[in-house]
Amino acid sequence: MAITASVTRGFTYATGVEPSAANLNELGEPTVTVATPIAIGNGGTNATTASAARTNLGVQASDAGLADIAALATTNGNFIVGDGGNWVAESGSTARTSLGVGTIATQASNAVALTGGTISGTIMTLPSYAVSGVPSASPAGQVIYVTDGNSGAATVACSDGSDWKVVALGATIST
Repeated sequence: MAITASVTRGFTYATGVEPSAANLNELGEPTVTVATPIAIGNGGTNATTASAARTNLGVQASDAGLADIAALATTNGNFIVGDGGNWVAESGSTARTSLGVGTIATQASNAVALTGGTISGTIMTLPSYAVSGVPSASPAGQVIYVTDGNSGAATVACSDGSDWKVVALGATIST
């Protein structure tokens, strides 16, 4: 396909001015008018406007929200959330509040303390000890599995704050 174009220069030399490398910039910005859009396969955009070129090339136009995100500080630990009117970078307690996770999110996986709520549908594995290795019974309310704690038989034990007490197994509870 032949490409037709016209080029106009915005500068006219006065008589006696010789074109040279030193004064070529004085020719001005050329204006190019393309009669037929250049196909994408030939290195063009197949468009005559910037908007159509973006569409044809699959490029998103400038977006205020993206500009806001680009302007955020890139601080280690931050993540981006919408605050209802804009994008903000958050970390720490502000981020936890945005996510609705509360203080449990700050607890290490090996030291979780639950102070309310319900654990349901979860199989719990009690820490297992031989009688010779049980930990301190303080504080009260701890529960462990003792492999040889009831005259040599396995049992569940509960601490009263001072001692580990055998929890009798096998009998059905009653009111």
